[in-house]
Amino acid sequence: MVKLVHPVLGIELTSSATETQDVHQDASPLPPLGPRSRYRFAGPHAKDLSLPFIRRIKGRTYPHYWQPADAKDECEARALGHQYAAHLAQMLKLNRQHSARGLLFRIASDMDFSQRGHRRRMCKSFFNYLELLLNLGVEQVDLPRHVEAVNRLHLSLDELEALPRRLGRKKKRS
Repeated sequence: MVKLVHPVLGIELTSSATETQDVHQDASPLPPLGPRSRYRFAGPHAKDLSLPFIRRIKGRTYPHYWQPADAKDECEARALGHQYAAHLAQMLKLNRQHSARGLLFRIASDMDFSQRGHRRRMCKSFFNYLELLLNLGVEQVDLPRHVEAVNRLHLSLDELEALPRRLGRKKKRS
């Protein structure tokens, strides 16, 4: 089951599908982004498969995280890469609780970087657009303080995880 996704030049991710359709009616003959820009989920189980480049494939028990549409030329490959990155960013923007859970790592792990041509251009454009978004976002963050806070958070979570084991051992000795 292939998800057909055509590049939307001049992509604008809005919360309203009708607004998106109105914006793109005159700009491009390609279909608008549509309701995919909403990315709201009741639970974590369906979030990954809603992205247009992730799908289940035969012979694999978990989703394949990089199954993009075929591009007919370099221009379309570049536009698709940018669009896929925008979909990922929009999904994470609307579902911050799903951030930092390894989704980008799984996507990169499933990419075949040995491929040449349009697929390689799509991967490169995907990461280039994410870098651009990262650059925009990092302007608002005090990086040294943020890194320290994240490290403290993970140390605290590790301590919380180890606490029941420590308490369990003390009870056994008594």
